[in-house]
Amino acid sequence: MNDLKNDQTVLRGRRWSLFYTEEGGLKDILAEIGKTYIARMSMVEPWETDKLSKLAMANKIVGELDTCIRKIIADGEVAHHAVEHQKKIEKLPAAKRRFL
Repeated sequence: MNDLKNDQTVLRGRRWSLFYTEEGGLKDILAEIGKTYIARMSMVEPWETDKLSKLAMANKIVGELDTCIRKIIADGEVAHHAVEHQKKIEKLPAAKRRFL
């Protein structure tokens, strides 16, 4: 069951990575949205704190979404390395596996 979970994690990470890193992909989209919020913040008058707060919160949410996506990709990479390591261990003779 753990192998199945690792395989699913690897595949999920690869799918997200492809979608995230492609030209015009999610990474570029989120960066553009973040820039737009920052640009809008620069157009708001300093005394309009409510608008500034909303734009700042929206920009923070975009950043957190980006972080979540990068975590999914990183989890996939870690799972991939775990699967590869497990395959290497399985190739070792039983006498050597005993010490691992």
